[in-house]
Amino acid sequence: MQITENKPDQPSVSRWLRIFGIVFLLGGIVTLIVPATASIAIELLLGWLFFVGGCIQLGVVYTVRKNHVFWFKLPWGLLFLLVGLWLILRPTAGVQALAFVVGLLFLVEAILKLVFSWRWRNVFKISWTLLSGILSLVIAMILLMGWPQQSAVFLGILVGVNLLANGVVALLLGLGVEIMVIEDT
Repeated sequence: MQITENKPDQPSVSRWLRIFGIVFLLGGIVTLIVPATASIAIELLLGWLFFVGGCIQLGVVYTVRKNHVFWFKLPWGLLFLLVGLWLILRPTAGVQALAFVVGLLFLVEAILKLVFSWRWRNVFKISWTLLSGILSLVIAMILLMGWPQQSAVFLGILVGVNLLANGVVALLLGLGVEIMVIEDT
């Protein structure tokens, strides 16, 4: 692996990437310090986004009330509005539901990666996919076995780690560090 310095064409892009990187890093650190509180905050933000999205969708439905798409758009607008209200009014239950869904997503991802790595087991470097599948399975089991008691903590930790990883990448891009992998042929 060789690390080279990349000179960005636009210094403002580089500066913004560094700013985003630092903000994401700080957000990740705060999220990891108080993961349960961060989970509730994320859940409430998601609830408000669903609620506002539902209101906008219902506004669109009103404008097409004489059109054939009215009956297609109305249930979606109501669903978004009701899910948003439920998440806003019941944040603890919302975090538990989100943690369960994320756990199921990791489980499906793990199964797909494990099947894929078994199917392509003769392919060079497929073991990375196998390792990724095993890690996804471990994360899914942690989320689902701790559900619903540990939902807020686990969800906050996952978001915190994601913010840290994205912050590091943005910061490195902003600093102009490019990692080039040179493969032997």
